Amino acid sequence: MEKEKLILQTHSVSLNVTANKIDSYRSKEETKNTVRVYENGKIGVKGSLGEFDENALTEAAKTALSYGIEYPCELNGNVRTEENAHEIIPAKEFIPQMQSFMDRLAAECPKFAVSDKIKISGFRQLYENSKGAKLVSSSDWLNISLIFQNKGSGNLFDGSYEAITDKFDENAAVKDCKLIYDAFYNPVDIAEGEYPVFMLPDDFFGTTLSHFYANMYASGASLLSGKIGEKAFNEKLSFFDDRNNLTEPTACFFDDEGEFAPDFRQPLIKDGVLTNVLTCKMYSKLLDLPFAATAGAVYDGVPSYGFNSAYVQPTAKATSEITGDKAILVMMASGGDMTPSGHFATPVQLAFLVENGEIKGKLPEIGISGEYFDLLGKDYLGAVKNAFFPSVNNTYMAFGMKVTK
Repeated sequence: MEKEKLILQTHSVSLNVTANKIDSYRSKEETKNTVRVYENGKIGVKGSLGEFDENALTEAAKTALSYGIEYPCELNGNVRTEENAHEIIPAKEFIPQMQSFMDRLAAECPKFAVSDKIKISGFRQLYENSKGAKLVSSSDWLNISLIFQNKGSGNLFDGSYEAITDKFDENAAVKDCKLIYDAFYNPVDIAEGEYPVFMLPDDFFGTTLSHFYANMYASGASLLSGKIGEKAFNEKLSFFDDRNNLTEPTACFFDDEGEFAPDFRQPLIKDGVLTNVLTCKMYSKLLDLPFAATAGAVYDGVPSYGFNSAYVQPTAKATSEITGDKAILVMMASGGDMTPSGHFATPVQLAFLVENGEIKGKLPEIGISGEYFDLLGKDYLGAVKNAFFPSVNNTYMAFGMKVTK
């Protein structure tokens, strides 16, 4: 019999913001424990919350073997520690510093009512197994999630700013929020047609990610089915499931089966070639798919495929290198979808006009669309790190898209 265990400890301090004022505070700590045992091609799982009673969980997991759930036992003996936990803002200074930030936003952006949440979070995750593996990962990050309401508009919100970072630069954050504010109150227009469109990787792939699911790929229902190993996309495109703390502060470097990719980023598309789909050890064996280190699991459940965060390899240092005179920056888009044949379209509730790499003003509501393999093929223009809002530390993708009003 083989065995593996996972212990995930998380903590957070959350501030609620209403109309530029911090009005409540919440602190939370949680521990999730998992024990899995393997015998005769079967898996038994038991999880718990709170204090870790290894003996009790192990016995319960052994009992669960009787359920007859098939799962391959392919454990490794990896040993590695990546401790990135650190104090971002001292506890006593958190509320005063964030209220100072809100006060500056009220002064710099007087027509905006600012609300939502600011949270400092962190985790420490341990993985061990009977083959001698021991993996430890920890991190802390600051999540600033703000929504902007144009005072008197009657809308729930009219804009937003979100940053997930392992440090806080108040001046940079205020500057980026002021950039959004100035653009919002400078209405501009654009004719319908084809334009370069900037989007965040999570926004685009969040809509289309199901085509990377192992079971959908193997069933033939995915647009990508049968294309592993093929150059199906633009050679400038490299797309990863990101577990690297340098670009994803919230990430544990190993997946829920104790596996990790080189540089902690699993390539799904590399230089235009589809290299992998989202899978786990069971699906890789059952469906004859490459190993991926992208497993996910609830603390008391059998592993399946998972996904952490989208990362796209930058191809340029500045937005002006990959676009012409005019481009569009998508700020808020919801309600989009992709048809089974691959036609992608979404309404855009907030978009900014970009000229020569600089944000100029707010466009009216528009729609954007394109064909999946074109958007990631001949119409893919590249990606730029730290584009538009340096304090957010995001990488934006650019596509040639049809724009309608």
